[in-house]
Amino acid sequence: MVKSVAFVLLSAVLALLGCQSTGMDGVDFTRARFFLESGSNAGFSAALTLPVSRIQIPVEGQAIVSEYDYLSVDVVDVDLGRCLAFTLKPAAAREFYQISVGNQGKRLVLVINGEPLGVRKITGPIADGRIYVFLEVKDDRLMELARKLKDTNFEIQKKLKR
Repeated sequence: MVKSVAFVLLSAVLALLGCQSTGMDGVDFTRARFFLESGSNAGFSAALTLPVSRIQIPVEGQAIVSEYDYLSVDVVDVDLGRCLAFTLKPAAAREFYQISVGNQGKRLVLVINGEPLGVRKITGPIADGRIYVFLEVKDDRLMELARKLKDTNFEIQKKLKR
């Protein structure tokens, strides 16, 4: 019963995300959004399930970082392996810093085109405006997603400068 309710809620959240008009519809964009883990199991909007580990994370209904909030995304190699690094715009970085201060211990779920693909635990304040996240995908798909996210980001920045 709980799984079916969670599935219905997740479907509703993802449908609402798809209904948001950006003025850039009709083009094949790759949209990345970060959702914050809900503080209570009773008050969450949806439970997102990662594709490989099958971990379920209850999340708030509103994305805290969207495709409009970052300047760049890169594939980087860190001690634990290869991941994506999102560099936020200055205003988004300030807001995200405040969110990270107040939500230490919670997880961020990266959703790309409606599919939860990665998670990152907030272990402390994130003051540098960079979000590193490991995805549950193979390296070749990681590189392809990074390229598509860069292309989308370029188109968004171009459109916003008009």
